[in-house]
Amino acid sequence: MKGRDFPPLFIDLFTKTMGMDEQEFELFCSHFREMTLRKKDYYLKEGSITNAKAYVKKGCSRTFVIDENGKEHILFFAFEDWWLADFESYHSGNPGKQYVQALEDMELLVISKQDFAKMETEISKMRLWYEVKQRKMNIAMINRLSEVKSGTSEERYCKLLDKHPEIFQRVPLQYIASYLDIEPQSLSRLRNRITHK
Repeated sequence: MKGRDFPPLFIDLFTKTMGMDEQEFELFCSHFREMTLRKKDYYLKEGSITNAKAYVKKGCSRTFVIDENGKEHILFFAFEDWWLADFESYHSGNPGKQYVQALEDMELLVISKQDFAKMETEISKMRLWYEVKQRKMNIAMINRLSEVKSGTSEERYCKLLDKHPEIFQRVPLQYIASYLDIEPQSLSRLRNRITHK
């Protein structure tokens, strides 16, 4: 794939923010392949080994785990300009625990673990970007854990709405409730209460 086929946010990240020159960027882009998912299709399932990561060009997905009682727990939603992978499986090479399911028709740009590692060797700026990305992901996961453990359902709801105001147009209510760790009926009451404040 040519660099011009990539979304503006992707191009800006690697050329402006990371400072890749045209030759480096074209080399990097040539290692991606396009992939489409239909709504409700899975990108990953528990037990699969993650050997690639995907950039979300279009659409949204949910990443979740299933506990021993068969209950789903949504970890996060991914929208445009996010990356998809079971990162524990990606780094360890062990079977993953996560499911990633499309909530809309999706367009992904996929790069294999082997090609990404090759790019890190050939383009020095890649390693720096990945280190920064990992730090941000770690902080985001700590914040998410803190929200679930110490925040009220109203605080979690307001934070989600602040970060992703479009979410109620794109994600079914039952999944938002699962993400907030509350029952769908409780979410409906919460929304009504906040709306009438």
